Amino acid sequence: MKTVLVAPDSFKGSLSAVDFCRIVERAGQGVADGLNFISRPMSDGGEGFVESITFAGLAESHEVIVQDPLGRPVAAKFGWQPDSKTAIVEMAQASGLPRLAEHELNPMAASTYGTGQVLAAAIRLGAEKIILGLGGSATNDGGAGALQALGFDFRNAQGDSLAFGGGALVELDHIERNAPGLVKTDLNQIEWVIACDVSNPLLGEQGATAVFGPQKGVDETTAPILEAGLKQLAKVIEADWGKRIEHLLGAGAAGGMAGTFVGLLDARLASGFDLLAELLSLNEVLRDGDVHLVITGEGKMDEQTRFGKLPNRIAELAGDYDIPTVGLCGKLEATTQDLPAFFELRSIHELAPSDADLLTLLRLSAQNLETTIHTHLKNWL
Repeated sequence: MKTVLVAPDSFKGSLSAVDFCRIVERAGQGVADGLNFISRPMSDGGEGFVESITFAGLAESHEVIVQDPLGRPVAAKFGWQPDSKTAIVEMAQASGLPRLAEHELNPMAASTYGTGQVLAAAIRLGAEKIILGLGGSATNDGGAGALQALGFDFRNAQGDSLAFGGGALVELDHIERNAPGLVKTDLNQIEWVIACDVSNPLLGEQGATAVFGPQKGVDETTAPILEAGLKQLAKVIEADWGKRIEHLLGAGAAGGMAGTFVGLLDARLASGFDLLAELLSLNEVLRDGDVHLVITGEGKMDEQTRFGKLPNRIAELAGDYDIPTVGLCGKLEATTQDLPAFFELRSIHELAPSDADLLTLLRLSAQNLETTIHTHLKNWL
């Protein structure tokens, strides 16, 4: 019996990583008898991070009603491991871009408060360790909203609490800990691990506002205000809390949320892929699972795929055990001549012709994935 490990990222806008795994398993069973599939949907800390853990049966799924980036009620899930008292939280569940329509994008007002509510629910369960996946945020508030939900009070020079959203941070004068009526636990007794796979600093040309802001609705009018707000946040944290986050690599993740959690909660930044690979025991699966082939994928592959993106990380890991990996993508933006130079993947396959328009690709992703498996799986094996 041959075993296939299926370990994709999501195809944003069309297929979740879990959907991908289910389609490959179903289609693959019709190609050849006796195939065994091990599915490990993946994420770098953004969308799908929690589902990756719960789908594999490695954590319980808990659902809470919290606020979306604009304060509306929304259901968000987190993973819970009762034996280790570890919670796995994905900020995109409450505060992610998919929660807003394009015309609703407003980083001046958008808040991470809902993510803080999810974290508070995990703390009430007794969490002693929290792994917080960052990525795909609709916010640029430096994580202030999340910390407000956890009992921190962000105040201006007059002593008034700041409004939610990145636009209010320019007025920040000081931060008070443990406001009454919220989380009573000493938050610094919790082990905080931030899962993110970006190295952007908080400020500047490579910072949170400049690099990630445009997809959240930041424009030339709001960019200086949001940048000044994050700069003021870093200044207050350094002055009052003794932590310098302005130039910390990775501090710009999720609109500066990573940096603030380092500054106020002594959080540790770690690779989302490495954390998930450890949680899912990928090394053990590859070493002991008699795996013959790995199938991975993501929505778009290009020259950046070789620079630490998930499919190439999967291929590198499988390569340590001499197991071939094939990559599937909705769109391939690289020439075939370039591929051997920078991909660890044995081969790469687009799910549809490269001249197909985006809407068609998104609509037919599931069908095209099934067709690709039917057509190529025997050859890959």
